Amino acid sequence: MNTTTMSKQDLIDFENGIADKFDNGEISYLVHLAGGNEDQLIEIFKEINEGDYVFSTHRNHYHYLLSGGSPADLEHKILNGRSMYVFNRKLNFFSSSIVAASPCIAAGVAWALKMKGSKNKVWCFNGDAAEDEGHFYEAVRFVDGWDLPCTFIIEDNDRNVNATKKERRGTDKNFPWPSCVRKYHYVCPYPQGGNGRNKWIEFKKPAVIENPPQRQSSDIPTNIVPEKNIKYFEAVKESMEKLAKDKNTIFVGYNVRHGSAYNSLKEIPLEQRLETPCAENLMAGLSIGMSFEGFRPVLFYERHEFVYNAIDSIVNIMDVLETISDGEFTAPVIIKAVAGSVKPFYAGLTHTGDLSNIFRTLVHFPVYSPKTAQEVSCAYELAKFSKTPVMICEKKEFY
Repeated sequence: MNTTTMSKQDLIDFENGIADKFDNGEISYLVHLAGGNEDQLIEIFKEINEGDYVFSTHRNHYHYLLSGGSPADLEHKILNGRSMYVFNRKLNFFSSSIVAASPCIAAGVAWALKMKGSKNKVWCFNGDAAEDEGHFYEAVRFVDGWDLPCTFIIEDNDRNVNATKKERRGTDKNFPWPSCVRKYHYVCPYPQGGNGRNKWIEFKKPAVIENPPQRQSSDIPTNIVPEKNIKYFEAVKESMEKLAKDKNTIFVGYNVRHGSAYNSLKEIPLEQRLETPCAENLMAGLSIGMSFEGFRPVLFYERHEFVYNAIDSIVNIMDVLETISDGEFTAPVIIKAVAGSVKPFYAGLTHTGDLSNIFRTLVHFPVYSPKTAQEVSCAYELAKFSKTPVMICEKKEFY
Protein backbone atom coordinates (compact mmCIF):
# COMPACT_ATOMS: atom_id res chain seq x y z
CA MET A 1 0.00 0.00 0.00
CA ASN A 2 1.47 3.33 -1.05
CA THR A 3 1.34 5.68 1.94
CA THR A 4 1.11 8.84 -0.18
CA THR A 5 -0.43 10.24 -3.34
CA MET A 6 2.77 11.98 -4.46
CA SER A 7 3.49 11.36 -8.15
CA LYS A 8 6.85 11.31 -9.88
CA GLN A 9 6.31 14.84 -11.15
CA ASP A 10 5.21 16.02 -7.70
CA LEU A 11 8.51 14.79 -6.25
CA ILE A 12 10.58 16.42 -9.00
CA ASP A 13 8.70 19.71 -8.73
CA PHE A 14 9.15 19.82 -4.95
CA GLU A 15 12.90 19.25 -5.14
CA ASN A 16 13.34 21.71 -7.99
CA GLY A 17 11.52 24.26 -5.86
CA ILE A 18 13.94 23.66 -2.99
CA ALA A 19 16.88 24.01 -5.40
CA ASP A 20 15.48 27.39 -6.51
CA LYS A 21 15.07 28.56 -2.93
CA PHE A 22 18.65 27.58 -2.21
CA ASP A 23 19.72 29.52 -5.32
CA ASN A 24 17.78 32.55 -4.12
CA GLY A 25 19.57 32.57 -0.78
CA GLU A 26 16.54 31.49 1.23
CA ILE A 27 18.25 28.42 2.77
CA SER A 28 21.45 29.21 4.66
CA TYR A 29 21.93 25.56 5.60
CA LEU A 30 23.43 22.49 4.01
CA VAL A 31 20.96 20.61 1.82
CA HIS A 32 21.29 17.25 0.05
CA LEU A 33 18.85 17.16 -2.84
CA ALA A 34 17.28 14.00 -4.23
CA GLY A 35 16.46 13.06 -7.80
CA GLY A 36 16.74 10.41 -10.48
CA ASN A 37 15.19 7.64 -8.37
CA GLU A 38 11.53 8.61 -8.36
CA ASP A 39 10.31 5.49 -10.18
CA GLN A 40 12.25 3.08 -7.96
CA LEU A 41 11.04 4.72 -4.75
CA ILE A 42 7.40 4.88 -5.79
CA GLU A 43 7.50 1.12 -6.41
CA ILE A 44 9.19 0.39 -3.08
CA PHE A 45 6.74 2.54 -1.13
CA LYS A 46 3.83 0.51 -2.51
CA GLU A 47 5.02 -2.19 -0.06
CA ILE A 48 5.30 0.14 2.93
CA ASN A 49 2.24 0.22 5.17
CA GLU A 50 0.92 2.66 7.72
CA GLY A 51 2.70 2.09 11.02
CA ASP A 52 5.90 0.79 9.42
CA TYR A 53 9.14 2.53 10.32
CA VAL A 54 11.13 4.33 7.64
CA PHE A 55 14.78 5.14 8.35
CA SER A 56 16.44 7.56 5.98
CA THR A 57 19.69 9.41 5.37
CA HIS A 58 20.80 13.01 4.84
CA ARG A 59 19.17 12.71 1.37
CA ASN A 60 15.71 12.14 2.80
CA HIS A 61 13.22 14.46 1.09
CA TYR A 62 11.66 11.88 -1.22
CA HIS A 63 11.45 9.29 1.55
CA TYR A 64 9.59 11.70 3.79
CA LEU A 65 7.11 12.77 1.15
CA LEU A 66 6.41 9.16 0.13
CA SER A 67 5.93 8.24 3.80
CA GLY A 68 3.00 10.63 3.91
CA GLY A 69 4.85 13.70 5.14
CA SER A 70 3.33 17.04 4.22
CA PRO A 71 5.23 18.99 1.51
CA ALA A 72 4.54 22.21 3.43
CA ASP A 73 5.88 20.67 6.63
CA LEU A 74 9.00 19.42 4.88
CA GLU A 75 9.65 22.77 3.25
CA HIS A 76 9.32 24.45 6.65
CA LYS A 77 11.85 22.02 8.10
CA ILE A 78 14.30 22.62 5.25
CA LEU A 79 14.01 26.41 5.46
CA ASN A 80 14.79 26.16 9.17
CA GLY A 81 17.91 24.04 8.87
CA ARG A 82 16.36 20.60 9.22
CA SER A 83 17.10 19.20 5.76
CA MET A 84 19.42 16.55 7.23
CA TYR A 85 17.32 16.05 10.36
CA VAL A 86 13.82 15.15 9.26
CA PHE A 87 11.81 13.32 11.93
CA ASN A 88 8.15 12.55 12.45
CA ARG A 89 7.12 10.29 15.32
CA LYS A 90 3.54 9.93 14.11
CA LEU A 91 4.84 8.57 10.81
CA ASN A 92 7.66 6.59 12.49
CA PHE A 93 10.05 8.49 10.25
CA PHE A 94 13.68 8.78 11.36
CA SER A 95 16.72 10.17 9.56
CA SER A 96 20.42 10.51 10.26
CA SER A 97 23.13 12.50 8.52
CA ILE A 98 25.78 10.07 9.82
CA VAL A 99 26.57 7.38 7.25
CA ALA A 100 25.39 3.93 8.41
CA ALA A 101 24.15 5.28 11.75
CA SER A 102 20.58 4.09 11.23
CA PRO A 103 20.93 0.35 10.40
CA CYS A 104 21.71 -0.75 13.98
CA ILE A 105 18.82 1.33 15.33
CA ALA A 106 16.53 -0.08 12.65
CA ALA A 107 17.56 -3.58 13.75
CA GLY A 108 16.64 -2.71 17.34
CA VAL A 109 13.18 -1.53 16.31
CA ALA A 110 12.72 -4.69 14.23
CA TRP A 111 13.70 -6.87 17.21
CA ALA A 112 11.17 -5.02 19.38
CA LEU A 113 8.39 -5.38 16.80
CA LYS A 114 9.03 -9.11 16.54
CA MET A 115 9.02 -9.54 20.33
CA LYS A 116 5.67 -7.72 20.51
CA GLY A 117 4.15 -9.80 17.70
CA SER A 118 3.55 -6.68 15.62
CA LYS A 119 2.76 -6.92 11.91
CA ASN A 120 4.66 -3.71 11.20
CA LYS A 121 8.03 -3.72 9.48
CA VAL A 122 11.14 -1.55 9.27
CA TRP A 123 12.53 -0.10 6.05
CA CYS A 124 16.05 1.33 6.24
CA PHE A 125 17.37 3.34 3.30
CA ASN A 126 21.13 3.84 2.85
CA GLY A 127 23.47 5.14 0.19
CA ASP A 128 26.11 2.83 -1.27
CA ALA A 129 28.68 4.50 1.01
CA ALA A 130 27.01 2.68 3.92
CA GLU A 131 28.17 -0.63 2.44
CA ASP A 132 31.71 0.40 3.33
CA GLU A 133 30.85 0.71 7.02
CA GLY A 134 31.22 -2.14 9.49
CA HIS A 135 28.13 -0.81 11.30
CA PHE A 136 26.03 -1.73 8.25
CA TYR A 137 27.40 -5.26 8.17
CA GLU A 138 26.76 -5.77 11.89
CA ALA A 139 23.12 -4.75 11.51
CA VAL A 140 22.51 -6.81 8.38
CA ARG A 141 23.98 -9.94 9.92
CA PHE A 142 21.87 -9.51 13.06
CA VAL A 143 18.64 -8.96 11.10
CA ASP A 144 19.35 -11.86 8.75
CA GLY A 145 20.32 -14.24 11.56
CA TRP A 146 17.24 -13.54 13.70
CA ASP A 147 14.88 -13.19 10.72
CA LEU A 148 13.73 -9.75 11.84
CA PRO A 149 11.11 -7.71 9.93
CA CYS A 150 13.59 -5.25 8.48
CA THR A 151 14.59 -4.53 4.88
CA PHE A 152 17.72 -2.55 4.07
CA ILE A 153 17.63 -0.69 0.76
CA ILE A 154 20.90 0.48 -0.77
CA GLU A 155 20.40 3.44 -3.08
CA ASP A 156 23.47 3.10 -5.26
CA ASN A 157 24.46 6.28 -7.08
CA ASP A 158 28.12 5.19 -7.15
CA ARG A 159 29.16 8.17 -5.12
CA ASN A 160 30.64 8.52 -1.65
CA VAL A 161 30.86 12.31 -1.66
CA ASN A 162 32.57 12.28 -5.08
CA ALA A 163 34.49 8.99 -5.18
CA THR A 164 33.21 5.98 -7.14
CA LYS A 165 33.01 2.47 -5.71
CA LYS A 166 36.01 1.36 -7.80
CA GLU A 167 38.09 4.25 -6.46
CA ARG A 168 37.09 3.39 -2.90
CA ARG A 169 37.22 -0.39 -2.98
CA GLY A 170 39.51 -1.32 -5.87
CA THR A 171 36.57 -3.00 -7.63
CA ASP A 172 33.02 -2.18 -8.66
CA LYS A 173 31.77 -5.72 -8.04
CA ASN A 174 28.68 -6.02 -5.87
CA PHE A 175 28.98 -7.64 -2.45
CA PRO A 176 26.63 -10.64 -2.05
CA TRP A 177 24.34 -9.40 0.73
CA PRO A 178 21.57 -11.65 2.16
CA SER A 179 17.93 -11.34 1.15
CA CYS A 180 17.14 -8.66 3.76
CA VAL A 181 19.18 -6.25 1.62
CA ARG A 182 17.89 -4.82 -1.65
CA LYS A 183 19.78 -2.58 -4.02
CA TYR A 184 18.95 -0.35 -6.93
CA HIS A 185 21.10 1.90 -9.12
CA TYR A 186 20.33 5.44 -10.17
CA VAL A 187 21.99 8.69 -11.27
CA CYS A 188 21.37 11.68 -9.02
CA PRO A 189 21.25 15.00 -10.94
CA TYR A 190 22.43 16.93 -7.90
CA PRO A 191 25.89 16.96 -6.29
CA GLN A 192 26.67 15.74 -2.77
CA GLY A 193 25.57 19.05 -1.27
CA GLY A 194 23.83 22.13 -2.62
CA ASN A 195 22.16 22.45 -6.01
CA GLY A 196 25.24 22.34 -8.25
CA ARG A 197 24.51 25.58 -10.09
CA ASN A 198 27.91 27.00 -9.18
CA LYS A 199 26.91 30.58 -8.49
CA TRP A 200 27.84 32.78 -5.58
CA ILE A 201 24.90 32.92 -3.20
CA GLU A 202 24.17 35.73 -0.79
CA PHE A 203 21.96 34.27 1.91
CA LYS A 204 19.09 36.47 3.01
CA LYS A 205 19.37 35.56 6.68
CA PRO A 206 22.08 33.94 8.78
CA ALA A 207 21.75 30.36 9.91
CA VAL A 208 20.55 29.75 13.45
CA ILE A 209 23.22 27.74 15.23
CA GLU A 210 21.84 24.87 17.28
CA ASN A 211 22.54 24.80 20.97
CA PRO A 212 23.57 21.37 22.21
CA PRO A 213 21.57 19.95 25.11
CA GLN A 214 22.59 21.39 28.46
CA ARG A 215 24.89 19.05 30.35
CA GLN A 216 23.05 17.36 33.18
CA SER A 217 24.59 16.95 36.59
CA SER A 218 26.48 13.75 37.25
CA ASP A 219 26.43 14.33 40.99
CA ILE A 220 24.70 11.69 43.06
CA PRO A 221 22.61 13.21 45.89
CA THR A 222 24.54 13.34 49.16
CA ASN A 223 21.52 12.97 51.45
CA ILE A 224 21.18 9.25 50.80
CA VAL A 225 19.59 7.28 53.59
CA PRO A 226 20.87 3.66 53.55
CA GLU A 227 18.01 1.17 53.47
CA LYS A 228 20.23 -1.51 54.91
CA ASN A 229 23.87 -2.35 55.36
CA ILE A 230 24.86 -4.03 52.09
CA LYS A 231 28.06 -4.25 50.08
CA TYR A 232 28.78 -2.57 46.73
CA PHE A 233 28.20 -5.63 44.53
CA GLU A 234 25.07 -6.59 46.45
CA ALA A 235 23.69 -3.14 45.66
CA VAL A 236 24.51 -3.61 41.96
CA LYS A 237 22.78 -7.00 41.85
CA GLU A 238 19.78 -5.76 43.81
CA SER A 239 19.45 -2.76 41.49
CA MET A 240 19.41 -5.04 38.44
CA GLU A 241 16.68 -7.17 40.00
CA LYS A 242 14.59 -4.10 40.80
CA LEU A 243 14.88 -2.92 37.20
CA ALA A 244 13.95 -6.38 35.93
CA LYS A 245 10.60 -6.29 37.74
CA ASP A 246 9.43 -4.25 34.77
CA LYS A 247 9.20 -6.92 32.05
CA ASN A 248 9.98 -4.29 29.41
CA THR A 249 13.50 -4.02 30.82
CA ILE A 250 15.94 -5.81 28.51
CA PHE A 251 19.61 -6.33 29.39
CA VAL A 252 21.66 -5.98 26.21
CA GLY A 253 25.24 -7.02 25.53
CA TYR A 254 27.64 -9.91 25.44
CA ASN A 255 28.11 -11.97 28.59
CA VAL A 256 24.65 -11.05 29.83
CA ARG A 257 23.41 -14.63 29.54
CA HIS A 258 26.46 -16.83 30.05
CA GLY A 259 28.52 -14.57 32.32
CA SER A 260 25.45 -12.82 33.75
CA ALA A 261 27.32 -9.50 33.59
CA TYR A 262 29.77 -10.52 36.32
CA ASN A 263 26.90 -12.45 38.00
CA SER A 264 24.89 -9.28 38.58
CA LEU A 265 22.07 -10.66 36.38
CA LYS A 266 22.11 -14.18 37.76
CA GLU A 267 18.54 -14.08 39.10
CA ILE A 268 17.04 -12.34 36.06
CA PRO A 269 14.99 -14.40 33.56
CA LEU A 270 16.88 -15.33 30.40
CA GLU A 271 14.15 -13.90 28.20
CA GLN A 272 15.07 -10.46 29.54
CA ARG A 273 18.73 -10.91 28.57
CA LEU A 274 19.69 -10.35 24.94
CA GLU A 275 23.11 -11.83 24.19
CA THR A 276 24.66 -9.91 21.29
CA PRO A 277 27.65 -10.30 19.02
CA CYS A 278 30.90 -8.66 20.09
CA ALA A 279 29.81 -5.50 18.30
CA GLU A 280 29.57 -2.60 20.71
CA ASN A 281 28.08 -0.09 18.29
CA LEU A 282 25.41 -2.59 17.25
CA MET A 283 24.56 -3.09 20.94
CA ALA A 284 24.02 0.66 21.41
CA GLY A 285 22.00 0.97 18.21
CA LEU A 286 19.81 -1.98 19.17
CA SER A 287 19.14 -0.34 22.53
CA ILE A 288 18.12 2.95 20.92
CA GLY A 289 15.73 1.17 18.56
CA MET A 290 14.20 -0.96 21.32
CA SER A 291 13.47 2.16 23.35
CA PHE A 292 11.33 3.54 20.50
CA GLU A 293 8.92 0.65 21.08
CA GLY A 294 8.61 1.04 24.84
CA PHE A 295 11.39 -1.26 26.03
CA ARG A 296 13.87 -0.04 28.67
CA PRO A 297 17.30 -1.31 27.63
CA VAL A 298 20.13 -1.72 30.12
CA LEU A 299 23.21 -1.69 27.90
CA PHE A 300 26.12 -3.59 29.43
CA TYR A 301 29.80 -2.92 28.68
CA GLU A 302 32.15 -5.05 30.75
CA ARG A 303 35.12 -2.68 30.26
CA HIS A 304 35.17 1.09 29.86
CA GLU A 305 37.54 0.87 26.90
CA PHE A 306 34.98 -1.16 24.95
CA VAL A 307 32.58 1.79 25.02
CA TYR A 308 34.90 3.57 22.58
CA ASN A 309 33.66 1.22 19.85
CA ALA A 310 30.11 2.48 20.43
CA ILE A 311 30.86 6.21 20.42
CA ASP A 312 29.17 6.65 17.02
CA SER A 313 25.76 5.51 18.30
CA ILE A 314 26.14 7.01 21.77
CA VAL A 315 27.51 10.45 20.84
CA ASN A 316 26.13 11.05 17.34
CA ILE A 317 22.65 9.68 18.01
CA MET A 318 21.73 8.82 21.60
CA ASP A 319 23.11 12.01 23.14
CA VAL A 320 21.66 14.54 20.66
CA LEU A 321 18.58 12.70 19.40
CA GLU A 322 16.00 14.69 21.36
CA THR A 323 17.56 17.97 20.18
CA ILE A 324 17.95 17.22 16.47
CA SER A 325 14.49 15.63 16.30
CA ASP A 326 12.86 18.60 18.07
CA GLY A 327 11.66 16.24 20.77
CA GLU A 328 10.05 13.78 18.34
CA PHE A 329 12.32 10.93 19.52
CA THR A 330 14.08 10.14 22.79
CA ALA A 331 16.25 7.17 23.83
CA PRO A 332 16.10 6.57 27.62
CA VAL A 333 18.80 3.90 27.66
CA ILE A 334 20.66 2.92 30.84
CA ILE A 335 24.34 2.27 30.09
CA LYS A 336 25.97 -0.02 32.65
CA ALA A 337 29.72 0.43 32.11
CA VAL A 338 32.23 -1.32 34.35
CA ALA A 339 35.72 0.10 34.92
CA GLY A 340 38.22 -2.77 35.13
CA SER A 341 40.46 -3.45 38.09
CA VAL A 342 44.08 -4.56 38.52
CA LYS A 343 43.21 -7.19 41.15
CA PRO A 344 43.19 -10.17 41.55
CA PHE A 345 45.19 -10.07 38.31
CA TYR A 346 46.17 -7.33 35.87
CA ALA A 347 44.12 -7.50 32.66
CA GLY A 348 46.26 -4.99 30.79
CA LEU A 349 46.27 -1.32 29.89
CA THR A 350 43.26 -1.56 27.55
CA HIS A 351 41.08 -3.35 30.11
CA THR A 352 41.57 -1.45 33.36
CA GLY A 353 40.89 2.23 32.69
CA ASP A 354 38.31 4.36 34.46
CA LEU A 355 37.14 6.68 31.67
CA SER A 356 34.24 8.27 33.52
CA ASN A 357 35.59 11.81 33.18
CA ILE A 358 36.19 11.34 29.45
CA PHE A 359 32.61 10.17 28.96
CA ARG A 360 31.37 13.27 30.78
CA THR A 361 33.09 15.46 28.20
CA LEU A 362 31.56 13.50 25.32
CA VAL A 363 27.88 13.42 26.32
CA HIS A 364 25.37 15.75 27.90
CA PHE A 365 23.38 13.17 29.86
CA PRO A 366 24.37 12.15 33.42
CA VAL A 367 27.41 9.93 33.92
CA TYR A 368 27.26 8.61 37.50
CA SER A 369 30.28 7.11 39.28
CA PRO A 370 28.95 5.52 42.49
CA LYS A 371 31.61 4.79 45.10
CA THR A 372 29.44 3.19 47.79
CA ALA A 373 26.59 0.69 47.88
CA GLN A 374 24.15 3.45 48.76
CA GLU A 375 25.30 5.54 45.79
CA VAL A 376 24.86 2.53 43.49
CA SER A 377 21.26 2.12 44.64
CA CYS A 378 20.56 5.82 44.24
CA ALA A 379 22.16 6.04 40.78
CA TYR A 380 20.07 3.21 39.38
CA GLU A 381 16.93 4.60 41.01
CA LEU A 382 17.57 7.93 39.28
CA ALA A 383 18.24 6.12 35.98
CA LYS A 384 15.03 4.10 36.27
CA PHE A 385 12.88 7.22 36.04
CA SER A 386 15.09 9.27 33.72
CA LYS A 387 13.67 10.41 30.38
CA THR A 388 17.19 10.74 28.96
CA PRO A 389 20.04 8.27 28.60
CA VAL A 390 22.08 7.66 31.75
CA MET A 391 25.51 6.06 32.12
CA ILE A 392 26.46 4.39 35.40
CA CYS A 393 30.16 3.65 35.79
CA GLU A 394 30.65 0.83 38.27
CA LYS A 395 34.13 0.01 39.53
CA LYS A 396 35.01 -3.66 39.46
CA GLU A 397 37.56 -3.17 42.24
CA PHE A 398 34.63 -2.42 44.57
CA TYR A 399 32.92 -5.72 43.76
